[in-house]
Amino acid sequence: MNIVIVGMGEVGRYISDVLVKEHHNVVIIDSDINALTHAEETLDAMVLKGHGANLNTLKQAKADEADLFIAVTNHCETNLLAAIRAKEMGAKKTIARVSEEAYFENERGMVTGTFGIDLIINPNALIALEMHKIIRSAHAIAVEDFADNRIEMIQLHVDSSTSVIDRMIKDVRLPSNTLIAALVRDNTVLVPGGNDIIRDGDELLIVGRIEQIPKVEKIFKRERRRYTRRVIIVGGSDVAISLAAALSRDHIEVIIIERDRERCRAMARELHHVAIINADGTNAHVLEEENIPSTNAFVAASQEDEVNLMASLLARDLGAPRVLALVHKPDYSPICERLGIDAPLSPRIEVAKQVLKYARAGQILSIAPILEGQGEFLEFLTPENSPIVGKPIKQVGFPSDANICGVVDASGAFVPRGDDIIEPNDRVIVFTTPEHRQKVEAFFKAK
Repeated sequence: MNIVIVGMGEVGRYISDVLVKEHHNVVIIDSDINALTHAEETLDAMVLKGHGANLNTLKQAKADEADLFIAVTNHCETNLLAAIRAKEMGAKKTIARVSEEAYFENERGMVTGTFGIDLIINPNALIALEMHKIIRSAHAIAVEDFADNRIEMIQLHVDSSTSVIDRMIKDVRLPSNTLIAALVRDNTVLVPGGNDIIRDGDELLIVGRIEQIPKVEKIFKRERRRYTRRVIIVGGSDVAISLAAALSRDHIEVIIIERDRERCRAMARELHHVAIINADGTNAHVLEEENIPSTNAFVAASQEDEVNLMASLLARDLGAPRVLALVHKPDYSPICERLGIDAPLSPRIEVAKQVLKYARAGQILSIAPILEGQGEFLEFLTPENSPIVGKPIKQVGFPSDANICGVVDASGAFVPRGDDIIEPNDRVIVFTTPEHRQKVEAFFKAK
């Protein structure tokens, strides 16, 4: 693919590196000569100095011939204008990174089709969504989201407290739009059939529409509110506000610690059921007063990485059971792991994940391995004339050692049944094992 990337910040560098390694033809635009020099020395890509929204610069970059145009500078207006102009010039797909909440009406952090741009991404909302998912699923062994966070997989342990033990899978009454995709027994992943029996000690990988997953957890005696009652957030960033609002809607007690008084007042006007404390979140005495061990999760979400690292380290030492940290600089992620921070989360990684799905359209959109690679969830975009489209799923001869777990079409996301029909350009989530991936891929290739 011919790809033009505007902006060589943390996000742009990461995306460029991945796309070059995947052998795409990449053109990089930036006004900073130092950023371009570094890109030229480390990447096999064409570099171009100029303003990303300037028509002459876009012509030099041949934006009109781009299969994918990506604008990810730190300036929202530049990204929007660049993507709009590239689309008008003839770029096939355009993506813009925008942090302003005014452009977004949903909570998924992405909108499509606005101003003619194919995808507008809000990195702050994406990070808040990821943090929310991790916190509210603290009792799960693992959680993965697919289809722009509309379909979720959760891995649950089966014990004597549940009523599904010694029952066949076909006899387990799950909520609509949910499915048992896989079963883990004795550390071995199995793709089950309806007649397979669930045993005490098994782990189930259950997939469904994201709003249905809490109902599944209730069946397995894993109700979320029992496990997450209280969350402390340090920092009054946009990420913190989005996360606090989402947790508050789940009836979870939320406390935000922010040292800027005016920011505290602004948050208090917006977050009516959240406690706002004007204090320094890196002060051990402040954290001790908030009784850190009694909280279910501690989140460091200020704009400064150093503050987040210090606050996380203090919270861990004070007995926080789970610590999440917002990390912008890529060099800090390994440090977080060495410090024992459970989940360092990076905006550049979250944005890149969405961008790379577009770069891989027509192929596998994403791969989520589980259990050290024993199994994997694959997300496809179905091309026209592929064997999977145009007839009921039960008639296509899909491999028995794979499960179609979810479909996203123009009407929304759903878990399909045998009579459902997959159409071109639908997004399909499949669970299988690595040795059977090639058989599955054959169903998603054009004839």
